[in-house]
Amino acid sequence: MGESIAAKAIISKLLAARPHLNIVVTTTTPTGAKQIIEGLGDKVTHHYSPCDLPGTIKRFVKRIRPLGLVIMETELWPNWLYHMRKAKLPVVLANARMSQKSADKYAKISSLSEQMMQSLSLVLAVCENDAERFIHLGVKQKNCLITGNIKFDQHFVPSDINEYFPPWKDDSKGCIWLAASTHKGEDKLLLSAHQKVLKSCPKAKLIIVPRHPERFDEVANLVSEYGLSLARRSQPGSWDGQCDVLLGDTMGELMQAYELSDVAFVAGSLVPIGGHNMIEPAMLGKPVLSGPYVHNFQEIFNELKEHAGIRQADSAEDICREVVELLQSPEQRMAMGANAKMVVERSRGALNRTVEALESFLLDKA
Repeated sequence: MGESIAAKAIISKLLAARPHLNIVVTTTTPTGAKQIIEGLGDKVTHHYSPCDLPGTIKRFVKRIRPLGLVIMETELWPNWLYHMRKAKLPVVLANARMSQKSADKYAKISSLSEQMMQSLSLVLAVCENDAERFIHLGVKQKNCLITGNIKFDQHFVPSDINEYFPPWKDDSKGCIWLAASTHKGEDKLLLSAHQKVLKSCPKAKLIIVPRHPERFDEVANLVSEYGLSLARRSQPGSWDGQCDVLLGDTMGELMQAYELSDVAFVAGSLVPIGGHNMIEPAMLGKPVLSGPYVHNFQEIFNELKEHAGIRQADSAEDICREVVELLQSPEQRMAMGANAKMVVERSRGALNRTVEALESFLLDKA
């Protein structure tokens, strides 16, 4: 979904300047498709991405007859790249990220990865380290530009009245922490941390939002196993202002959950997933917490840490300590959130740079 949101921003800006463009967008998940279909409607043509098999890609390319391909972030598929190269069509990798962990994996299959990297006509990297990794793997230096991370240019207008969970809107102000985009293996740690938080902050509330919808019921059962009272965002009949935990079991509402919270823990970082988007809570001026596995967002983490906008914790005890300290100190909480927001504000501009690069590279062919 994150890639779809970034793609939507690029496409909207392109179409604003050139409304005649015929753009086909492919996604691989229903949530990504929803972002494109609801956000762009009939301004684009949407298809689910074909499987990366030689015959499938060949037929799809023949049917679509593209003038070029823009890939978001790191969705590198060998057959897509092969057929575009064979057809002598340009391929641009936009908002391109390459963690050291991913680079090491590509390096192990150097013969294939070098061929793939040389198929990229232009790489618009989010930072210098990403650019260097792409170049090391085989992208020509002249084909690699640093444009920044489009996710810094996302805009979310906070509402005066947050309706994400009305029972907590007023009475629980200053007591809510959020565990966002959790994976299997993290929920138990976070629920254990909340049990400990309640001993120091009896009014504390936890919003827990699993990354994948198929885990909603599983996490709901875990909340009960930990003896914590539960409400579900999707079931207004369960809403109770006295509940210990709110399960965010809806899609596309994470920003509203961030807005309601006072402290944000970005998950996918307590297990070796590599972390999720820290920019979203930082953009809203929330103090950010994270586990130790942040390689997918290492540069952003480093910048947030350098400016005291994020802290790390890797155990239930550490998470509890950080949450309690921030919930009990409004001054600390506000200062840390302001630091995080400052990092986002000064990092904007990637969207304009990306669109300018695409216009000069692709649109003259349209």
